[in-house]
Amino acid sequence: MSDNAIRRRILKEYRRANDANKDMPFLHTRQHLVEMLGESYETLAPQVQWLEQNRYLHWKAADVFKISPKGLRSTHNDADLLVEFPD
Repeated sequence: MSDNAIRRRILKEYRRANDANKDMPFLHTRQHLVEMLGESYETLAPQVQWLEQNRYLHWKAADVFKISPKGLRSTHNDADLLVEFPD
């Protein structure tokens, strides 16, 4: 799977978490992301770090992340996400 495909899947999960709970819009930890996406921590961790460094996610504490305004814009719909992270 390409890096951009993994990034799209990660951001979609963060968008789901944000839309499901506006008061606590965190996906909690990368460990939960491993379970949700069925990928290894070693595969996901560098992609989550890349997304954070490029301002798609905000890092909080203890591996807790929240989707950023830039991340929300890029996940508005599947077409926007594909433009942001093409195959």
